[in-house]
Amino acid sequence: MPPLFDLDEYEFCLNGDRGIYCLVRMDLVGPDDSDLIQLIRDYSAVTTKHYNHSYLERGICVTRTCRKYFEYEQNVSDFDANLEACLNETIYKDYELKINLTKIYYCKKHEDGIQIDSYDWIVFGIFGFFVAINAIGTVYHQFVYRREEEKNIDSGNKYLLCFSIKRNWGWLIQSEPKDPRIRRLKGFYGVRTITNVLIIFAHIITILGNGFVANPRDFEEAYDHLLYQMIFNGVMVVHVFFCISGFLLVYNFLIRVEKLPATWASIPFVMFLRWWRLTPVYALIIAFNSTWMRHLSSGPLWDHYVTNSFVRDCRRYWWQHLIYINNYMTENKFCALHTWHVASDTQLFFIGLVAYVLTMKRGRKIVMILLLITSLILPSLHVWFQDLDGIMILMPEFFRTLNNDSFYLMCKLGHNNLVSYTVGMASGNLVYNWQKRGVDISKNKVFAKFLWLVIPAIALIMYSGQMFYIEGPRASVFLRMAYASLHRLIIAVIIAGGLIGMVMKSPIILRNILEWKGWVLPGRLTYCVYLIHFNFIHIISGIKITLNQAAMFNMFITTAGVTCLSYILALLLFLLVEGPLNNLMKTWTDSVKKE
Repeated sequence: MPPLFDLDEYEFCLNGDRGIYCLVRMDLVGPDDSDLIQLIRDYSAVTTKHYNHSYLERGICVTRTCRKYFEYEQNVSDFDANLEACLNETIYKDYELKINLTKIYYCKKHEDGIQIDSYDWIVFGIFGFFVAINAIGTVYHQFVYRREEEKNIDSGNKYLLCFSIKRNWGWLIQSEPKDPRIRRLKGFYGVRTITNVLIIFAHIITILGNGFVANPRDFEEAYDHLLYQMIFNGVMVVHVFFCISGFLLVYNFLIRVEKLPATWASIPFVMFLRWWRLTPVYALIIAFNSTWMRHLSSGPLWDHYVTNSFVRDCRRYWWQHLIYINNYMTENKFCALHTWHVASDTQLFFIGLVAYVLTMKRGRKIVMILLLITSLILPSLHVWFQDLDGIMILMPEFFRTLNNDSFYLMCKLGHNNLVSYTVGMASGNLVYNWQKRGVDISKNKVFAKFLWLVIPAIALIMYSGQMFYIEGPRASVFLRMAYASLHRLIIAVIIAGGLIGMVMKSPIILRNILEWKGWVLPGRLTYCVYLIHFNFIHIISGIKITLNQAAMFNMFITTAGVTCLSYILALLLFLLVEGPLNNLMKTWTDSVKKE
């Protein structure tokens, strides 16, 4: 079969003043009596494991590869026709197949470039402001506040002190909260860090599968390998975060209402605090994506993977991210796609908060049961009415086009992740009540044995999704409905059991590993790392000037690089933006409480 992808040399093409480089799509159209075209159509029909080989993507140096077909004076229609004739000659000569030039993604010329506009300078000014205010706050803390502190003068500017890098670094590495019940949660840092790295690893496969690879056949064969089969179902890992979030909401809520009863009037304020906690650094990243991201590099694929997709959608749909509805907007396909989880988590946080305030006096068990039943029914209804699969099937074409109904219509919608959140809430409630009654499971050997099964059980659930990749008739709608609901419940129960055992000090070495102090810093940077890492995936995809090799070794090396760079930038973002603004809000709320 003709290779799916090919790239002519980009820089050499545009060295000349009249160089033109085009990225195009061409569809194979016959002849119909060709055995090869029939083979291609039959092979491409197995969509769960194969790319669609009936269309090809090429980066063409028009002025060199198609020199005899191309004339500069011709109009646009002649340009398209001559380019198609050139490509037809190449494909027919080697494979005796005909093509239609169905899309010219773009053409680049030697003199093309992107101008810096007013939005770029505005974002530059915002970043500059944060650098300046942190420099001022750090100098103030070091040379003014410390002298006043030594003289026991309590007249320092507490709001300016929030922007001290030194102070925020001290908070970042602080590992021992005052409340002993909160100290029991230190294992969560390990869980969050490890899960985050696994998610980065799963996202890196996007680079290998999203096109312009030299060995797409090897990538297709990966669907028959055990390790890849679990990686392709790795979207289930995100339920760890939903379960943790539900647990923390309820556990912290019940501890805090011991001193300050929750009311309906407190819900808007709590939601504002959460919005403030999540949004500033998120907004800055979206702002950077919309502006300076496009200036970072260039190349034959830069516009394809960055400027004309990622940057374009961020400029158009940035507001959806700031009010956390982007997971319900199907037209926004490229801008910070991975943040659907942040939006879903925020929506579920609101549902959980309302449920607990509503049931402060009575009816909590009934409401929780209703939430659980509803959360099980909703995914099944999506499968039934929209004819979806039981899980998000990561077909090769999904990496190439980002088109997947199960992802956009079920997986990333907040209400379809309610089951994990509800189970997390129930486990947080259970742990709080056990602690209040003095229940001790630290010597329970049966529960300890169960905890050893958590990781293998999660791996087994992930592997079970392989049933939907099997070649042949599609799974029945009833099997798909049952799997869509039950796999979420089972994996949530397993994760919740692990969280309960960790907080209740079950005596296994795994808990000791997760409670290692070294997890504190990367655990607190998890949010920033999660937001940032996908930018590197777009950059790596866009800077390619030759075809990549899809190989496991490349995945590990790229994951290591992306993880390290993400943590370095996350540390800077935390010290300059997230930490200062969180402390600013805390300082203000503390002063309001005193008044």
